[in-house]
Amino acid sequence: MIQRILPSMSTITVGFIAAVTMWTAWLITHLPWVGLPESVALPIVVSAWFIALAIGGVLLAKDGATRGETTLRCVGAGFISSLLGLLILGSKLTEPPAPVLAGEAITTAVTLKPSAALMVLGFFFSGALLGLLAGLASGVLSQPSQKAGIPSESNPRWLGRFAIVACVSIVPLIVVGGLVTSTGSGMAVPDWPNTYGTNMFLYPLGPRAAPDVFLEHSHRLFGTLIGLTTLVLTISVFAHDSRKFVRGWALAAFLFVVLQGVLGGIRVRQGHVDFAQDDKFYRVIHGVLAQGVFCMYAALAVFLSPIYQRAKEGIISGAINFAASTAKPKLLRIFANAALHTTLLQLIMGAVYRHTRHVHVLWTHIALSFVVVVLAILAASAAQGVRPSDESARRAVARLGALAGASVVLQFVLGWVVFLAASNTPQAASIGEGLLRTAHQANGAVLIAALAGLAVWSRAVAPKHAATVLPAAVVAGT
Repeated sequence: MIQRILPSMSTITVGFIAAVTMWTAWLITHLPWVGLPESVALPIVVSAWFIALAIGGVLLAKDGATRGETTLRCVGAGFISSLLGLLILGSKLTEPPAPVLAGEAITTAVTLKPSAALMVLGFFFSGALLGLLAGLASGVLSQPSQKAGIPSESNPRWLGRFAIVACVSIVPLIVVGGLVTSTGSGMAVPDWPNTYGTNMFLYPLGPRAAPDVFLEHSHRLFGTLIGLTTLVLTISVFAHDSRKFVRGWALAAFLFVVLQGVLGGIRVRQGHVDFAQDDKFYRVIHGVLAQGVFCMYAALAVFLSPIYQRAKEGIISGAINFAASTAKPKLLRIFANAALHTTLLQLIMGAVYRHTRHVHVLWTHIALSFVVVVLAILAASAAQGVRPSDESARRAVARLGALAGASVVLQFVLGWVVFLAASNTPQAASIGEGLLRTAHQANGAVLIAALAGLAVWSRAVAPKHAATVLPAAVVAGT
């Protein structure tokens, strides 16, 4: 029933790819420190939007879509991305704000521009037009199928791709959230869910906004985008995947996203501009849960991957084997899970110190970092050594292992750079220091996500109940 209501999974996925790209380009070009004028920022955002749609068109063509199907679905994706883009377009639909004193609080009187309706229609038209042009361009960049109809396998494939898009969409939110904490901008907007008394989506935000207000408000906008993305992903999982465990995982992850939004609101309502008087509990929980949600969606992306599903079934049945010279799959399971759980503990220590500045927590965080590095490198090495006979599965495990290894080394270096070069104050002393702190936090999220994906894969390559696994040489001899 749900499948009949929703657009095709490929159209939804390409639309969200374009939306996340457009939002990220908007964020970067509108950062107050960048100082780009609208005449420069707008072409960059539109170009990024078009490129994302064109990449989606190439994926559609490679997946078996004809030129007509590719173009039509790119147009639909352009419309979906423009619909999601309305959440940031709203800041352009209002007249310049006029502060109004209401009791003891200063609110912002906002009125829509006379041309607001035309701007919205023009934005939808622009999205559809960019989709049309991207669909036509993808026909030049690839070789579309000459047969009508996308293969039936495309829905599981595109559902897995959509899960990856959901993971990627969380990254800008984590980065902006890190900047909010590093710059002490958490209480720049004193009310919630409104912004200075006006509708959050109509608040006039641009490159001329105060940096702290821009960061805090854009953090809220990206939170809304994540909420919509994860909601659509959850509905799509129920529509296209019958596995009860995966459905339960997707629903639980979405509920944690909702909880994270509520905690963010509570944090604002009960917060205080003075760091000493601010409620540290909600700050710590909000920071830890953000990366925990990212970890859950990284695991969900693996669960929904057709490569993972095929490999898991093949390993259990004995159709996929391991060469005798490879690392034991059980070692990967031991090291990946140990590294993941130790890193989660390290995340909690880091968040507690970041929001409380307790020295004892800092030294615990430093001591535990050595354990994390050793376990993550062992897990990465085991991932490189495990070589299943299925080449796609081997590459997936090896790439996750490489990502975990690279990110843990970078995280260790960033941690020491921040420790030695940065100040010990709650708020960064400079923009450069704030970026360093945020890079350390964001890369930590990447590390946890990589280890989460590796831990899920480890349970597939070393299942508790599997057929007898023979060395590849023995199988070849038979």
